[in-house]
Amino acid sequence: MCFKNRMLATIAFATLTVGLVSSSRPVLAVSDCQKVKGHETVVDNGNGTASGTFTEAGKLNGRSLNVFTSDFTPTPDPNVFSFTDNLTLTTNEGVLQTHNVTLSDVAKGLYSAIARIDPDTSTGDFAGATGVLYFNGNTTDFVTFQGEITGEICFAN
Repeated sequence: MCFKNRMLATIAFATLTVGLVSSSRPVLAVSDCQKVKGHETVVDNGNGTASGTFTEAGKLNGRSLNVFTSDFTPTPDPNVFSFTDNLTLTTNEGVLQTHNVTLSDVAKGLYSAIARIDPDTSTGDFAGATGVLYFNGNTTDFVTFQGEITGEICFAN
């Protein structure tokens, strides 16, 4: 009798283990988050907007338009300012919209931005997407900016 109970317990344990391992694979496949990496070139249009291109960025390859939503705000460092803007990126996959906060070191010509994806205003493949993009770059003339794009997009589909 003891042998039968052990055998049943072993079979039950094996079945449960196989069931758990089998069910964990589809859960990982459901997550549709993708790492993002690419390059941006942006030109300040002088009218409260900046336009440019994203390249080597996969689904994010396209044309960008930034609309500034605040003035430069000083920080404790007299050479560093912050500002906000909204980005509209038009690609073959749809339109991705983000809300950005940027820090700019005007003495060194450096900038860094955090761009939160807006799932409600993005369209196409980006409709309902969430995530954060990061921009880091520099300028030598304060008109043309070149930088790297990194981050993650989690697609709704």
